[in-house]
Amino acid sequence: MSDSEKPQTQSPATGCVPTWDTTDPLQQEVTRILKSFKLDILGILNLGKDGVLRSLTADRKVLSAEAMSPQLITAFHSRFPQDFREQIEVEGIDGRHTAKGRWYQPDEGILPEPLSQERSDEVRNMSEEKKDRLRKRIEEDERLVDASGVLR
Repeated sequence: MSDSEKPQTQSPATGCVPTWDTTDPLQQEVTRILKSFKLDILGILNLGKDGVLRSLTADRKVLSAEAMSPQLITAFHSRFPQDFREQIEVEGIDGRHTAKGRWYQPDEGILPEPLSQERSDEVRNMSEEKKDRLRKRIEEDERLVDASGVLR
């Protein structure tokens, strides 16, 4: 039996296998939202207490944002490990009540602290080989950006 004829016991996909129901319409909507976001290589995704899911740069500028209904918040929340979910309270949060102007300029205290200068410097000082891999990822995925300029 040739290699191509052998049954595959492992998926040939290089990405992660989802732990959520990919046929669920709410999960499909969460995926659509996430795929629409710009992502900073040193940034984070953050679901604020105002119910808005944001893609943030290292210094916490908002790149992308979407108000989330309680159902979408629950679907997004369910993608994380149980121990993490137990630390985060999402009950009663509804982003549909947040004015669109606040999506990109939220009230004080909504966004987490910026990435530390120490962590930013770690990336800035990494080997050229590692930087080249990050640059290649940015070229391959139009959603990725180097908002902090650490790869220059």
